[in-house]
Amino acid sequence: DQVLRITASDEEQITLLRVLGEQAELQVDFWRHPTSPGQPADLRVPFPSLQAVKIFLESNSISYSIMIEDVQELLDEEQKNMTKSRRVERSTSTFDFASYHTIDEV
Repeated sequence: DQVLRITASDEEQITLLRVLGEQAELQVDFWRHPTSPGQPADLRVPFPSLQAVKIFLESNSISYSIMIEDVQELLDEEQKNMTKSRRVERSTSTFDFASYHTIDEV
């Protein structure tokens, strides 16, 4: 999946984005909904729907950029970092009290 940052330039484009978000067959998911012209909206798009969504945006002159190239790759990297950090011996002087920890970590 990719996350696209989309910026609508007017109310008509915002309406088009809302209609796009309601297309069940595309399985898109707004992470930040379109609210007003000039304000960015973030849309997660599954790879099978990517071409159709980009064509829709381009054909309606709606500007977008790729915010996250591959969501799964990012999640895998984060999981790897979390697993690695769990193996590190901890003491109260190095324990991060500002982060959530599982019961096993505590």
